[in-house]
Amino acid sequence: MKILESVIVRVGVYETPCSKRPLILLEKESDLILNQFGRFLAALIRPVALATKDVTLQDTGNATRTVRVWAASGATFNLHGTIAGGFMCGVGSSSQAPARSDYNLISLLGSLQNAIDGVYESTTGIITTSSTIPLAAGGTVREVGFFLRCSDTANVQRTFILFRDVVADVVIAAGKNAFVEYAIQL
Repeated sequence: MKILESVIVRVGVYETPCSKRPLILLEKESDLILNQFGRFLAALIRPVALATKDVTLQDTGNATRTVRVWAASGATFNLHGTIAGGFMCGVGSSSQAPARSDYNLISLLGSLQNAIDGVYESTTGIITTSSTIPLAAGGTVREVGFFLRCSDTANVQRTFILFRDVVADVVIAAGKNAFVEYAIQL
């Protein structure tokens, strides 16, 4: 039984500041899921109301952090409030092959940007989310990442990479915005 069928990453550019839609320049199916995502997903799956559930992840600085996924709220257990920090996307310029143990993009271009709310299409089983990343200096995008931003058990905001994909070169001119979309098929 497969829970996660595939992950597709699309990279593009907004040609003008007023562009309503990005120009998609590349689409790639990913076949490598990072350990981080596997640990996070496994922590979400648990028996009803048994105990607090934590997961250990490497943050983007390669420090080991504990994130509480489930926590007690009176007599019930709920998704822990600080886990709902949000998701982000980023792009980088490294063509270094991805590895399951990756904990960050190798060479970040610009800065991580918030992803839009995920949308689930029930007829296809696909969840999509995207992000627009300003690249003042431009650059050649060769790697793309999808990140979780949440508080650790010390209540400090941390960032954890869940997907890292290496793609064919996508050149983004100075002052343009890179566009990243992840489509996760269940």
